[in-house]
Amino acid sequence: MNSGTSYTIDGILQSLGYVDPLMAARQQARMILLGRLSRYQAAVQALQSKWGLSLAQMREKYEATGSEDFDADDDYAQWQWYTDAIAAIESQLNTLKTA
Repeated sequence: MNSGTSYTIDGILQSLGYVDPLMAARQQARMILLGRLSRYQAAVQALQSKWGLSLAQMREKYEATGSEDFDADDDYAQWQWYTDAIAAIESQLNTLKTA
């Protein structure tokens, strides 16, 4: 389906409102990060709702001696991972703002 028109990457990006490829890449990275952030925040909310606890309270439950609950342990590990990932994404988004 060639209409005889020749396209360039710069031309396409400019037609989409981007001044340069780096601006387009930044916007794409921002959109990907915002999608991940939204999913991870939803997962944290689901864990908070499931357990009726904060992450700090869940950590206490996890670290309690003599208390083995594999479901709670798995959820705590996931919860901590999501929390760390959210912090990393927020930092990355701040970097993209200032670049």
